Amino acid sequence: SVPRGRGLPDRGLFPLPFKTEMKPWILAGMVIAAAGGISHNGATAEDGSRSAIAPPAGPDWIDVGQPVKAARSPFVDVDASRHVLNPSLVFADAFPFLGWIEFNAHGIPQVHSGHWNRAGWIKDGGAQNMDATHPAFDLTMSSNGKTPYLAWIELNAKEIPQLYVKHRVGHQWIIDGGSLNFDPTQRAANPALSAAGPVPYVAWTESNARRVFQLYVKQRSEGGWQMDGEGSLNVSPARDAIEPVIALRGSVPYITWAELSDQNVYQVYVKRWNGSAWEGLGRSLNLDTENHALNPSIAFLGEVPYVAWTEINVVFAPDGMLDPSIGEGVFQLHVKRWENGSWVSDGTSLNSDPTRHALSPSLVQAGSALYAAWTEYDAKGISQIHVKH
Repeated sequence: SVPRGRGLPDRGLFPLPFKTEMKPWILAGMVIAAAGGISHNGATAEDGSRSAIAPPAGPDWIDVGQPVKAARSPFVDVDASRHVLNPSLVFADAFPFLGWIEFNAHGIPQVHSGHWNRAGWIKDGGAQNMDATHPAFDLTMSSNGKTPYLAWIELNAKEIPQLYVKHRVGHQWIIDGGSLNFDPTQRAANPALSAAGPVPYVAWTESNARRVFQLYVKQRSEGGWQMDGEGSLNVSPARDAIEPVIALRGSVPYITWAELSDQNVYQVYVKRWNGSAWEGLGRSLNLDTENHALNPSIAFLGEVPYVAWTEINVVFAPDGMLDPSIGEGVFQLHVKRWENGSWVSDGTSLNSDPTRHALSPSLVQAGSALYAAWTEYDAKGISQIHVKH
């Protein structure tokens, strides 16, 4: 279980948002979710290349082929009656590659992948699990524009979660060695991939002998996946690290994550690789180090890194009790940028309604702008998707 600190509702952990320079964030219309399918408006790959799929004539989102999960699906070994989770989409050679987790007839989560060509969606063989009898989860993908990568967590025969990575060569997915765990006897979690630069990187968290989750990073070389640095990147090895996100600025990797403080409050941190070690960029990014900050994300505008996260705005009255006007507190979207050796707030909360929880943000750079997408509860308690740039 994850320790709870001051003001953290017992609702699990949430992802986050983003922004550009000194300009205010502008609401970018409404986000449309295409249930059961994939939509696009002329997508851009991680390396900046454009999709080979023709963009729509106007600004609207359109379906790309038939829904991946449908009775008419060409995926012969995929059962439309089974749940699909955790989709991840990247581009390679200007075509989209899709990965997802799907339960098989025995209720075991499997890693699946497919790619699009001009005729439609093509299934990439059977399940990608190391062992189809072992559950797989936490799938993520990345690409350098030529080669797509898959990473996921899978239980081994002893039911210990292991980290695995595959990359695609020709028409096959090739395993990059075996388990990438720092210690295969310990539990891996939260994989994060970035293959957008000349060297692919993978980050993850892994429990140690004291059951404290440590943050690790490896890079892929001709000899396989090698550890970057001497080991754990935690600010304090005595405190859990969670939800890492890794991104490349050119050939330089940056990583952001949340970590418990000595007061059991989650803090957001950033480090970058300087060629010989991981160096911290400032201290905690939290607006208030006594309030939880969760699920950071990172992107770049020019040479400048931006980090977004959700942070609960717990406010206490003079008597030490929660301010009744705030209640338990509301998760707000915040963004900071690294400027002149320190983190500078990039505007105020991005919430469309600051009285409603903001969750699951995602940031992407496109041209000269950053775009933030997130979910936010409406007045009826139903989560809606919002976008700002």
